[in-house]
Amino acid sequence: MKFRIAASIALISAVVLVRPALAEKLVYEPYAETGEWEYESTGQYDFDHAKNKNAVQEYKNTIGYGVNSFWHTEFEVEMEREPTDEGITRFRATHLEWENIFQLAPKGKYWVDPGIYLAYEAPIKGKEVGQFEAKLLLEKSIAKFTNVLNISFNQQVSQGASPYTDAGASWSTRYRLSPYFQPGFEYWNDFSEMNSHLTYNLQSHQAGPCFYGRIGLGRRHLKYNIGYLFGISQAAPQGELKWVVEYEF
Repeated sequence: MKFRIAASIALISAVVLVRPALAEKLVYEPYAETGEWEYESTGQYDFDHAKNKNAVQEYKNTIGYGVNSFWHTEFEVEMEREPTDEGITRFRATHLEWENIFQLAPKGKYWVDPGIYLAYEAPIKGKEVGQFEAKLLLEKSIAKFTNVLNISFNQQVSQGASPYTDAGASWSTRYRLSPYFQPGFEYWNDFSEMNSHLTYNLQSHQAGPCFYGRIGLGRRHLKYNIGYLFGISQAAPQGELKWVVEYEF
């Protein structure tokens, strides 16, 4: 256990702790399950009166595997569609990503369940930049409420990358009404570059209702997470539809 924590701290320290203009709207849980495969599809669609923020889209398709009781790894393809200066949208694959979740303690052993997320995002085309991402994952259940907090640090790499680190956080709370339907909400913020100390309205802050659940209770099941986030700062889009569909077996 001590070796696991030390190794994870060493890995996260090696990352020079920016969220991209688009970031996957998924609050990660700090768990790994040995031998579990998953296929995951996520997406988001932005709504805004400003042309440069309206109809922005991102889609990701992921294959993941639980290597052991404390390591879950995933490979992902990211596709984006953004408005251009001419007002015409374009759809293209932008990045390949390798994601890893390290569960730092057995579930329920401590007052909060901890984990670490480490990822590298590689550009498909030379004009894009790559980035390292690290997240602290924390989960705590209170009565029938599940609360998850992710604290994120991103650093761009390669030619043309920003030398500064971005930070952000995301929060999810859901009420375990039944395995099939769990209402809740999410809050997302992007503080941008840590050295810039932007005011609240220049940071991206979003919040809104989300619905979670799973279909099938055996070793094969489908999980969903659907929500609508409202922009509560000027830098955020006025509205954003987000979804996550995950098949586990």
